[in-house]
This record gives sequence, structure tokens and C-alpha cells, in this order.
Amino acid sequence: MKTLTIFSGTADSLLDWAGVFFLVAAILILIYHETRLFMIKDPKEKYDYVNTNEIRFFWYAVVSFILAAALVLDGVVTPLFEVEPNTLVIVRIFFLAAFVVIGYLVLSGLVRIMYPRVIERRLTRIRNKPRVSPAGNVMRKLREEEESVHLEQTQIDEQASNIHSIEYDVWLDEKTGYKKVEKYMASAHNEKCGECGFYTMKIHSEEIEKKPTTAEDGLLIKHYRCSYCKHREAREVVIAKLSTNS
Repeated sequence: MKTLTIFSGTADSLLDWAGVFFLVAAILILIYHETRLFMIKDPKEKYDYVNTNEIRFFWYAVVSFILAAALVLDGVVTPLFEVEPNTLVIVRIFFLAAFVVIGYLVLSGLVRIMYPRVIERRLTRIRNKPRVSPAGNVMRKLREEEESVHLEQTQIDEQASNIHSIEYDVWLDEKTGYKKVEKYMASAHNEKCGECGFYTMKIHSEEIEKKPTTAEDGLLIKHYRCSYCKHREAREVVIAKLSTNS
């Protein structure tokens, strides 16, 4: 009996320390992610890093926080029940499992619904941040109708393709003529759903209604689907007419 009591006290203490461990882990994960992001100087590389890694690291931090919060709540709630010391660990484990499930259901929904909005704002800010040329000049982002003359024909064809939703940004140093072309996958991003208002709308499929020619613009139909409310909608996008690069 004495051995079981000692074991119960040790296990109880370990659960308390585990709560501290997971809380520290959540903080360190966020610090690690932000430090890596800060060290990336090129805006396009920073954009790609955020687009690829931010939700993953944020979700790791959320899971660690859920475990930490569950362990803290478990340590607060279980002493309120009058149970034998030998059964206290079993009670703590029961409540711990319950708190983890509740926390996961609540926070996972918030992350899936709300956090994409935060990421999209961050990505937009990075994508539109003025670039600086090797000569030290601030570059200008060209408008869509100005881009085609600075793109290769393969890039123009790829942008007009219905296989992937691809966008190109062209930045130009008007003093030296230096240009930088950046490629983005538009289909990988969430947009605001017109039905539920959450940033859970993504491109589901695309089709070319009218192919562009050297004389006329084309028309692309993008079909969107919301992962939250299942709302669907189609949007028309004008494809710039083809041009021969000079």
C-alpha cells in the first residue's frame, strides 16, 4: 500500500511538470519559427517559407498548448474530488484525456477557420513589399497588362493553362532595367467565403471558357469551394491577350 502511495505521488508530480514542459515547448516552437522567418531576407523566399511552414509550426504550438492547458486544469480540478491517493492518478488521467479532447475540438476548429485569414494577410503583405534591385533601387511591381512583354512565352502559356492556377509578379528597376519575375501558386491559398465570411474558400477546379489570342483576351472560369460551409461559386477571370516578346 505504501509503495502504491509513493507511486501515485510521483506520477502526480510528473504530470505537473509535464504541463510546464509542454507550455515551454509551445513558446519555443513559435520563437523558432519567427526567428527562422526573421533570418530570411529575400521577400519571395520569406513568402514561400510562410506559405509552406507557418500553419504546421503554429499547429505544433497549439497542440503543445492544449496539452499544457489540459495538464494545468487537470491539476486544479482533480484535487476537488475526495478520492484515495492510490486512485488519484487514474482520476487525473481520466480528466486529462477529457480536457485534451475538448481543447482539440475547440482550438482545431478555430485554427482551421480563423487562422487562414491571418496567414493570407501576412502573405499579401510580404508579396507586395517593395523589392530592391542589386543596384539598391526600389523596384516597381508591374500591372497585369504590363507583364506579358517581360515574360517568356512558356511562362505566358503556363499562366493561361487550366492545369494549375499560376500567377507571375514582375518587378522592374526602371533606372537600370533589371527585372525580377516571381512565380506564385494561386490555388494554394484561402480566400474569404461570401457565404460564411471565413477564409476557407479555395480553388477547386478551373476551365478555359475562351482561349486568348494575339487579337482578343481570353476568359477563365475558376470554381471555388468552401471547406467550412460547402458553399460553391464560379468567378470569371480575364486572360490577357497573347503578345510576342520584344
